[in-house]
Amino acid sequence: MALVERLMHEPTEPIDQFIRVHQFFAAITEMLSGQLTAAQVQTFYAMTAEDIVDWNAIAALIPPSAQTANRVMFLERIHAVFILAERRVPLYSTPAEVRARLGI
Repeated sequence: MALVERLMHEPTEPIDQFIRVHQFFAAITEMLSGQLTAAQVQTFYAMTAEDIVDWNAIAALIPPSAQTANRVMFLERIHAVFILAERRVPLYSTPAEVRARLGI
């Protein structure tokens, strides 16, 4: 499985592979503020090649650093999508739906 499934806590994922949504976005926030590198975040979560595919797809959508307000809104939206996905809210209940919501 990939990053989306790990953040959604898909039943097919081993429990020890789940990633806590709020913790993950705290790490992303620290990365964007320059306190962590992408490699450190990827290592901490033991990301696989499949995880990196989702990671890269999401990262490609992040607005440029000069667009601070747009970046903040983008990250809040991504965070919201995964919070809804974790609870299996309708339209956010499958990995395919979540990827569609994310635009990846």
